[in-house]
This record gives sequence, C-alpha cells and structure tokens, in this order.
Amino acid sequence: MFFFIIWAIKVRYKALDRGSFFCPRCGGDREFEHRVGKRWFSLYYIPLFPCSGPVNEHVRCTTCQGMFTMQTLNRPTTNQLSSLLLDGVRGVLVHVLRAGSIQSPAAREAAIGEVRSAGLAGYDDASLQADIDVVPGDLSGLLSSLGGQLADQGKENLLRAAVKVALADGPMTDLERGVVHGTGAALGMTQAHALGVIAMAEQSAQR
Repeated sequence: MFFFIIWAIKVRYKALDRGSFFCPRCGGDREFEHRVGKRWFSLYYIPLFPCSGPVNEHVRCTTCQGMFTMQTLNRPTTNQLSSLLLDGVRGVLVHVLRAGSIQSPAAREAAIGEVRSAGLAGYDDASLQADIDVVPGDLSGLLSSLGGQLADQGKENLLRAAVKVALADGPMTDLERGVVHGTGAALGMTQAHALGVIAMAEQSAQR
C-alpha cells in the first residue's frame, strides 16, 4: 500500500486597506485593495503554518483584478486631479487680479468665465471675492504638484487663462507679466515654452 503526502507552498493574501485610485488598466477611477501576501505550508491543500514574512505587497483593482505596485496610489484620482486643477486656476487668476486692477469689472468677469470653463459652473463674483480674500500669496507648491500631473496642453490652457484675465482691462503690466511667467515656471514649463504660449495668447487677444 502506498501513501502519497501532498504538500505545497502557497501564497495567501490579506487585504490591509481599501479605497479609490486611478486604475491604469481600466483608465478611470476604481476601487482598490491594498494587499500583502504570505507563504504558507499546506498539507493536503490545508494551510498549516506561515513560512515567510510579507511578500508581494501590491494594489489590486477590484474591477479588472489587475495588480499594480504601491506607487500607483501616488497618482491622483480623476476627482482629485479635477479639484487640484480648479484650485490652481482659481489661485493663479486671483494672483493676476492682485497684480493688476483687482476691481476692474472686465478683469473680474474674465476670471469668473475662466473658472466656470474649468468646471465650476456656479462660480460668481461673490465666489471670486472670497477667493481674493483667502488665496495665499505663495502658490509654488500647488502649481508644482499640478504641473507634475498635467500634460503640456493643460499647462498651456492655464497660462492662456492667466493671459486672458491680465489683458481683459488693457495691456499687461509688468506685475501681471511677472505673475504669468512665474506661473509657467512653477508648472514646470521651460522659459521658451511659456514665452511662446504667452506671445500667441497676446496675439490672439488683439485680433
């Protein structure tokens, strides 16, 4: 009579956390599980005891079941990126207004229109005034984070919006131009790239 001992080393996973993330495979916001594995000695398919420390820590999409490194969570979700972009647009336009004619009806109306175009439909003059009162003087951290996520077109659109507001009540002042150029630099644009976008925006406004 022969007896066969069936044993194996298998990895069993445990979910440590759950949340929302941008799934590279699905191409959108999905739910994830933060999982870590541990090797177990199994006898007759029954896990008896662990035989290793944590292994293969990863993020798994609950929709497509794709597994990704933990660095995937560093990318903002679509909702987070939209919020970051709105904060950037509002902050930059407030800085442009502060550098120019902060009470100019034309400049304020242009700023309101640009924020609405960025996705905040209910934005109005009262909202703008509230932003003017609270937006900090230093936006470098916010714009650096935003620049790391935006494609070139997104950076260019933000710079064009700043130029449009600056030109709404006349030619750009030196202070306004300084804010616009500083915005391009904070977004990670080269000086030549920013200069080209600004020049094209100015030419377009004159037509």
